[in-house]
Amino acid sequence: MRAGRALYPATLDLTGATVVVLGAGKVAAQKLKGLPKGVARVSVVAPTACPEVLAWVKKHPEAELSLRAFEPSDLRGCRLLFCCSSDAEVNAYAARQARALGAWTCQAADPSQGDLRVPAVIHAAGLQLTLSTGGASPALAKALRAHLEAWFKGSDLQWVLAQMDKRRAALKADPKAKERLLKALTAPQNLALILALRSAARRKQIERLLKV
Repeated sequence: MRAGRALYPATLDLTGATVVVLGAGKVAAQKLKGLPKGVARVSVVAPTACPEVLAWVKKHPEAELSLRAFEPSDLRGCRLLFCCSSDAEVNAYAARQARALGAWTCQAADPSQGDLRVPAVIHAAGLQLTLSTGGASPALAKALRAHLEAWFKGSDLQWVLAQMDKRRAALKADPKAKERLLKALTAPQNLALILALRSAARRKQIERLLKV
């Protein structure tokens, strides 16, 4: 994290919220694809839109696209603003307006100018993890995400999580057995075994661990 920035990692609840996206290029398309289900309204404002944005808006009934310049009234009811325009002055102006209304802002070109930084999200092996460089290098965060996803997918982690899920009821009924199993699985050498590249031999070792 860069010195001087008071960054606090958290999850933003956008259930029923209005999200405004300024700009409709490839960066805006990435932000749109990352939005969770449950957002009430998504307003995209830009003079022109790339095919990816057009396709995304078409598939999402809660989304609307306004092909024109930004207007302050576009922020009515906004909880989160993504500034993805290619015009830095327009981004800065919209961000000031949003802050005055108490909305969160995310500046795609210069994260330090916004309130919110969007981390890289890792979906692999039954996990959902976020990874952030604090805005120092989004490209590096993206590369690390791809590396970690490949690592987790190549391991036995997802299989182990599935086995734990099958045993949930039995372990809940036997606290001592649960304690023994968790102690075994979380030992450093066994975590290394679970996260190592998947193989038949390692699977057999893990199966023995699960019988503790």
